[in-house]
Amino acid sequence: MPKRKKALAAAASEHGADFVRKLESMRDPKERILFAAEAIFAQRGFGGARTQQIADLASVNKAMIHYYFDSKEGLFHAVLDQLLFDLIKLTQETVRRDLPPAELLEVFLQGFFDYVAEHKNFSRLTAMTLGTSDRYLARMVETFFKPIFDRGVEFIERGTSAGAFRQVDARHAVVSIYGMMISYFSDAEFVEMLLGEDPLTERMIAQRREALIDTVFAMLGCKRP
Repeated sequence: MPKRKKALAAAASEHGADFVRKLESMRDPKERILFAAEAIFAQRGFGGARTQQIADLASVNKAMIHYYFDSKEGLFHAVLDQLLFDLIKLTQETVRRDLPPAELLEVFLQGFFDYVAEHKNFSRLTAMTLGTSDRYLARMVETFFKPIFDRGVEFIERGTSAGAFRQVDARHAVVSIYGMMISYFSDAEFVEMLLGEDPLTERMIAQRREALIDTVFAMLGCKRP
């Protein structure tokens, strides 16, 4: 079996057939490197990830990683940047819509769930550290993630004041929503043991999406639109 086919077969075993199909559909080598790197960093950690392995999975020469990203650390930062960019885009697109609180909440929850389903390694990557001297993620949290969190808190507080939501601790409500979204994917192996079936099939993800949104609306005492 040719080397490339072996690499893809191994990737399908480790990351799933959908991962391989998406990787193979990408024509931009930089996009393939970022996609492969996200999976490898999440699986092996920063210290355990090897740029040669990422290059092999992305089907590029290792020199291209250094051309685009300078170093493994630069590549990891670029992966975090991509996660951030997609989340900021989702937030901006949601807040631009002039909708009642319940409808706006529905739009955001659907979008955020799809975002997390697309970036199943989100929690592993954002929990990773490169060492005490690297404050890249901390700066990202301070500059970008914390303002997004604060905006979510303010949205729930405004909805409560308007009578759209019941009285809740808005900060803990946002943390709970985050935890419910993330844990299903980050703990997929454990969830599979509980459910007795693969939680990441298209059918199961669709069921989870609906159940989770129902749960959030029940938590806020609000009828789903």
